[in-house]
Amino acid sequence: MKKKVVFLALAGFFLSLGLGYFFSMDNQEKHTLPTHEETVQVGKREVTVKKEGKILYQYYYTKDAITKEVEEPVPDFLEGLNREQMQSIYNGWQIVYFSPEKVILRCSVEGKSSEVFLLKEYEGFLAVFVEDIDKKMRLKELTDVPVSVLPETEQNQLEEGISVLGEENLVRLLSDFTS
Repeated sequence: MKKKVVFLALAGFFLSLGLGYFFSMDNQEKHTLPTHEETVQVGKREVTVKKEGKILYQYYYTKDAITKEVEEPVPDFLEGLNREQMQSIYNGWQIVYFSPEKVILRCSVEGKSSEVFLLKEYEGFLAVFVEDIDKKMRLKELTDVPVSVLPETEQNQLEEGISVLGEENLVRLLSDFTS
């Protein structure tokens, strides 16, 4: 009878020891896995952007808490880049999702989603005016781009003033003028 009790006690001890080891290893694996990234890994190969993919730009406007999205095809210069390379190009943007077929980038924009801007020549330079509460235009920014270096058609447009709705459109138009 004593042999049975000793055998059961030893069996229970080793069973408890084995279960404890199993659960501690399982719990340790859960803590070491990254949970904040949403990169889709395909096998053991590095995930890179495909030419046929899409990029979704999300603009979050801080003053009216609205997020606007713009989806575009992958530009040639981004094809074949991995997540880290994309992050170095889109400094200041958060990569929300990354896969060969789709990349979602998000940034915060100070201002309202429906702000009205006016691009115009001011003291010989490209200037940005913003519409205030009284529907009057006030100078927001004076760029270092001389209007005289722009093509004549753009100079004529700036003489009249180019109306731009929203910060995202303003950023795009300014990048066109400065490139």
